[in-house]
Amino acid sequence: AMARKHAPCILFIDEIDAVGRKRGGRSFGGHSEQENTLNQLLVEMDGFNANSNVVVLAATNRVDILDKALMRPGRFDRQIFVPAPDIKGRASIFKVHLKPLKSELDKDNLARKLAALTPGFTGADIANVCNEAALIAARDLRHTIILKNFEQAIERVVAGMEKKTNVLQPEEKKTVAYHEAGHAVAGWFLQHADPLLKVSIIPRGKGLGYAQYLPKEQYLYSKEQLLDRMCMTLGGRVSEEIFFNRITTGAQDDLKKVTQSAYAQVVHFGMNDKVGNLSFDMPKPGEMVFEKPYSENTAQMIDSEVRLLVESAHIRTTELLNKHKADVGKVAERLLKQEVLSRDDMIELLGPRPFPEKSTYEDFVEGTGSFEEDTTLPEGLKGWNKEKTPKEKSSQPPVPPAPPVRPTQPSAP
Repeated sequence: AMARKHAPCILFIDEIDAVGRKRGGRSFGGHSEQENTLNQLLVEMDGFNANSNVVVLAATNRVDILDKALMRPGRFDRQIFVPAPDIKGRASIFKVHLKPLKSELDKDNLARKLAALTPGFTGADIANVCNEAALIAARDLRHTIILKNFEQAIERVVAGMEKKTNVLQPEEKKTVAYHEAGHAVAGWFLQHADPLLKVSIIPRGKGLGYAQYLPKEQYLYSKEQLLDRMCMTLGGRVSEEIFFNRITTGAQDDLKKVTQSAYAQVVHFGMNDKVGNLSFDMPKPGEMVFEKPYSENTAQMIDSEVRLLVESAHIRTTELLNKHKADVGKVAERLLKQEVLSRDDMIELLGPRPFPEKSTYEDFVEGTGSFEEDTTLPEGLKGWNKEKTPKEKSSQPPVPPAPPVRPTQPSAP
């Protein structure tokens, strides 16, 4: 009713899945309050027509759980998928957020460099990075923001704040150093692993160590690429086994990632010979599963194949790190001495990485046609939001001034 009253207008419903969830699913009653709200929403949307001058927009990140009646033409005619921006999109967003910041750096080149360092970042993440960089510069009493401030801001957004006050026992610190060295060396000598930018044993967030990589924009992965990523992730646990002949709880997050990757390959991507070219829906985080879409025999086969896949990755990683055991030791000892190693330090210790890799904005966008994002508007939309120039305003006929109002003379008595 309010939208009709204020027409023409735009009605925007954020997080529409809160009221637009599928009816009937797992509600153990005839009608719930949520269903009543959805029914009323459907009725109200049917009341809008071409002459209502009301445009209804909605946003959600769970379009898979929306009721089909809500999505039919006449209610929401068009669905627009908005993914995280690619490297060109990130560069364009960085230019917007860098504009008000005070920096002596070339902002176009800076936007490109930061776009290459922030794969997977959304617009909100990019705004947060720029804000954090300004705060870090202000904390250091700088009048302008330098590149190091932006790099520190990216690390803070990705991994959390440094906890330099955390006191680790010497034995724990040594374990963390060899754990991170195992990751770094395994990734250095695996062809499909992401290029390493920095490795640190300064605690950040929930982790005791931190490694920053530069993954490329990639949408398709082969079995070989996924196996290399699993091996790199297992590098920390394997390094502990080789150098200390024991394991610790520090690899819990690594094992979780490896397990998820193995299950995805077997269950979701059809990359296992025994299970075959089948794909089953994997439960989303926080989603309850009442019944698996496969038999108990298939479930046992999946578990068995996942264990074999993880074990084969573990064996391959062990062979690789035994071959480069001296390199792991060199990296770990340098980490204990410096706490942070850059890519240049790794090249000094291990030599250049034996595989070609991309590290700059120009490398990533090579072959895509242009260095900048294509933001060309269709002919019919050009100038739709253009403000009138002073010349256009002056071309309008001037409004004649109103005649002056004179007080009337009082009448004679």
